[in-house]
Amino acid sequence: MIQNKIRYLTILLITGILAILYNEYFMGILFLTVMILPFLLFAILSYVYGRLSYELISTAHVVNRGDYIPISIHIHNPTIFPVTNLCITLCYSNTFSNQNKNYKQVFHVTVDSREKTTVLCNLVSEHTGNLKISLSRVRVFDYLKIFSLREKNLAEIKVAVLPYYYELSEDYLEDGSKMQVESDTFSAIKSGDDPSEVFAIREYREGDRPVRIHWKLSIKQNKLMIKDFSDPKNCSVVVFADLGIPNDEDILYAVDSVLECALSLSYSFMIRGQYHYLTWYNKHLESCQRVRIADEKDLFEAVDEILNCGPHSEDADLAASYFAEFPNEQYTDLFYVTKVVTDKQLESLILIKSIDRQILYISGTDDGDGYNEFDTNWDLPIARELVRKFAETGIGILPINSSSIKTDLEGLKLS
Repeated sequence: MIQNKIRYLTILLITGILAILYNEYFMGILFLTVMILPFLLFAILSYVYGRLSYELISTAHVVNRGDYIPISIHIHNPTIFPVTNLCITLCYSNTFSNQNKNYKQVFHVTVDSREKTTVLCNLVSEHTGNLKISLSRVRVFDYLKIFSLREKNLAEIKVAVLPYYYELSEDYLEDGSKMQVESDTFSAIKSGDDPSEVFAIREYREGDRPVRIHWKLSIKQNKLMIKDFSDPKNCSVVVFADLGIPNDEDILYAVDSVLECALSLSYSFMIRGQYHYLTWYNKHLESCQRVRIADEKDLFEAVDEILNCGPHSEDADLAASYFAEFPNEQYTDLFYVTKVVTDKQLESLILIKSIDRQILYISGTDDGDGYNEFDTNWDLPIARELVRKFAETGIGILPINSSSIKTDLEGLKLS
């Protein structure tokens, strides 16, 4: 644009010299026209700039990692003047990124008079998190590109990028304890033996126990009526998704691997009808949260909450926070998915009442470094003394490589 200004000043200077040298009427008119033209163009530019409207739209607000995110920018020019050069800057970033990386795309658009124009683009996020997409800047130029007016932060939308998760063929709970724990949630489709809740009242059938006769209703109906008790939904498994990321780790890769592992476990339990808790640490509330997973709706609710919380400092102790909120609960199986293993975690996990406790330790990077097969002699950046301490308390530490999570999960034999 500076070059255009220099060209204009050169033309103005030349026409001024010619008007002096030739002292003709039409040369004077030409000089005045060239001198007044920028003011006229700026007036038109200001008028059009004030009337233009913009809208940022995404047809998908929830996508999977690697999927295309269709973005459209709608521009409306209600004036009689066409816009020959409109520069649009679209910025996007993952809110989980610790480096605050902003990516941008620039579009140059023309808009006819009294018309609407749509700019389409597809974005792709290779990492889990909330993708913040903003129409960060719009710059409108006059017809000679001498002047321009710009506006910032016109619109912003958020798209949730879901982590990978899948059903695992290995049934980790097949040989586990069948202990039933207390539950305040009951099945809506079958009866059970819990007298604290009535499932249904029906007519007497041969073989029904007399103790289940509803005497008041039987007298009223003039026939024997039976109370069917409810079946409590056993929720004896808990999966911890520890998003405490070490300072030297790439947060986006670390979050991808932890959530892929934890959600694959949770999804596999759900498919097999095993009710369980999925829990994580909320850095905004400075406490842990959990969702009871019974179906896909519960799982999506948990994922949405996790994406809104995001990763946190590795100093936050998820297990200790969980025990502080639910000190009297007991479980048959506890799965702790983490990137960090410390003495502090050992002390906290011992407090949680569970028959089996497993730490799924995720190491390596997504560039393929590290092991690819399960090996009992694996070498991880954990002190062997610490591994021995966990083993003495009955807590297993099982290795998962972030570059082969599904393969490693399929190969693990949890006990």
